[in-house]
Amino acid sequence: MSDTIDVWGVETNNLKNIDVSLEKHAINLIIGPSGSGKSSLAYDTVAQIGQHEFMSMFADNASDPTYKVKGYRNMVAAVPLKQANYNNNMRSTIGTYFGINRYIGFIFSVISGVSEDFFVLNKESNLCEVCHGFGTVKELDVNKLISFNTKLKDDPVRCWDRYKDFYRSIIEKFCNEVGIDPNKTFRELTDEERHTFLYGESKSKYQILYHKVNSKSSRTTKFYGVMCEKPLIVGASISDKYYSDTVCPCCRGKKYASSHDEIKVGGLSIGEYMITPFADLLKVNKAIRKTNKSTSLTFALDTIDTFLQRAIDFNLGYLFFNRSIPTLSGGELQRLRMVQVFNTQLTDLLIVLDEPLGGLSGKERKKIYDSIIDLKDKHTLVIVDHSDIFVKSARTIVALGEKSGKNGGYLIDAQNYIKKQNTPMSKPEHTLSSPIKVILNSKIYQYNGVDIELSEGCLNLITGASGIGKSTLIREYFPQFFESYAYVNQRPILGNKNSNVATSLDIATEIFSIFAKKFKKDKNYFSNNTGNEGCCPSCLGAGYIEYGSEKTSVLRLECADCAGTGFNKDLAKHKIKGQSIFDIWRMTVDEAAEFFKDINPKITTALQDASSILLGHLLIGQPTSTLSGGENIRIKLLKLRNSRSDVLGIDEPFKGLSLTEIHSVVSFLMGMIAKGKTIVVIDHNEEAFPYFAKHIELVSDKGILKGI
Repeated sequence: MSDTIDVWGVETNNLKNIDVSLEKHAINLIIGPSGSGKSSLAYDTVAQIGQHEFMSMFADNASDPTYKVKGYRNMVAAVPLKQANYNNNMRSTIGTYFGINRYIGFIFSVISGVSEDFFVLNKESNLCEVCHGFGTVKELDVNKLISFNTKLKDDPVRCWDRYKDFYRSIIEKFCNEVGIDPNKTFRELTDEERHTFLYGESKSKYQILYHKVNSKSSRTTKFYGVMCEKPLIVGASISDKYYSDTVCPCCRGKKYASSHDEIKVGGLSIGEYMITPFADLLKVNKAIRKTNKSTSLTFALDTIDTFLQRAIDFNLGYLFFNRSIPTLSGGELQRLRMVQVFNTQLTDLLIVLDEPLGGLSGKERKKIYDSIIDLKDKHTLVIVDHSDIFVKSARTIVALGEKSGKNGGYLIDAQNYIKKQNTPMSKPEHTLSSPIKVILNSKIYQYNGVDIELSEGCLNLITGASGIGKSTLIREYFPQFFESYAYVNQRPILGNKNSNVATSLDIATEIFSIFAKKFKKDKNYFSNNTGNEGCCPSCLGAGYIEYGSEKTSVLRLECADCAGTGFNKDLAKHKIKGQSIFDIWRMTVDEAAEFFKDINPKITTALQDASSILLGHLLIGQPTSTLSGGENIRIKLLKLRNSRSDVLGIDEPFKGLSLTEIHSVVSFLMGMIAKGKTIVVIDHNEEAFPYFAKHIELVSDKGILKGI
């Protein structure tokens, strides 16, 4: 039996006819700059070959492979694990996703003597009467609803945004009635005054004169605090964006009907079992084993215990089986999938991992690293990562580059690349400025409150253990605290089938307009957006045509009429400086920046900004769905360049980036700092730490999330 997996003549995506040999039962590391072809090699080629070979033997709807290779040998079944979470089904939980719930239901059924059907969550009769099995209900969130730094007389209620003069007038009348100073900000109110303002009802009715669009109107009504959810103006309603998910007051997150509370196993009802952290469930299962000697339970308990122990080893002991999959980070879900890999009875698998230590604190990384190393005894590992820790342990290192996009995809000398990445770069000079004390109190979220001090006009770094609440802090808390705030998450750029680099950089319409002005046409004549004249009639602007359906297999092929651009082929005759819009769509960002420099300064500036953050290799018409994680986050950062927000929260912008790319991102962020922005970043890439002016470690202190 050969000791290597060999693939040769690889030309998937941007890869340039490369040959690779991967050592079996060893760590194989793939490195290179973002967009150089790492994922194309690891996931779109090697993993896909392994999956296709396996699935084609029995699957009824095995799809045609998309990899391009001249040949391969000694392949094994592949399990690709990415740091991504695209699951939006809130009913999907850790227990259901990983098939653990059926073992839990079986244990409760055997011990209680009640049918297993009584313990499943896909039957209406078993679900909580209030939340219907979601475990949460929507509740008005004061932190979203109220502008804490706005005076009452100026209307601090964000949903009262129409007919402002009406709301300001009725607020002032109510304040005078109950003795609250309308010149106070909401933050300055006492707890009693806040409650009165939010939940109070006036004794009298007030006649209020106010302006409509083209006229004056009058309305007589009592004042009702916004939390009463009684509209002061007929037809007014509160948008869903002002609500947050909070634990169901009936089942307290257990999801089961109240009747299920009566049956206890190990001192817990099945609902209580499902919301108990993994770290505590091992003790519960041990107690169940002591009091119940039935051998029929052994396999179920062993299966659960094995899952629990491995999850705890992966620093996931804070999770519980009722936790919804969409609420997990990409890193948490990847580690849970790794739990399944460790526990499988299958051997000799090809495990492909994407930044497996990403999103982990320094204390957590070593433990997970040791576990991953143990995997190579049973399986072959391919890891896409930049961490030095894997460089030292890898048997084979495949380096791709030297550049990205169509200029990347070549095999390069791994040692030279590593040496360059370890070359120190100059760090920006920081001066800590005025502190910003972030103090919030809320029952909605994980903690009773937040107490963190940031530095204004600086780069602030926030780290902390997995599950401590880092993402929740900048995603949920900060928007409620700061009046002017923007948040950038890790998820892929949202869009439709027409979304591409040009649309993401907000230059597509500008390009259409240039052609329209030149040839005296409407701009829609040159637009490939669905429904416009310039749209390819064959693919409707998508650049591809799909065959099949969800019931069969879907085959996606590049549209021959528009060559994948989405434009009507008649537009090819219209040229500027000898280039049609077809040609521009095939240009790189760098090439387009040169082309437009004497034509349109707005387009040129946007493209130069993209080049400065090392995105010059992207094609103008490249679909956003094809962007790597590093490219995706940098596109999102570029969209912030004209943001009016004073404070920016960014979730893991350095994950998956090389040192050179980290430096370019920091330089871009420092440019925004120079414009007066305050930037807060969550990240665990230690190579980025020296670039920050302030480093905050999050801890939980008696129910308060604090920064130290």
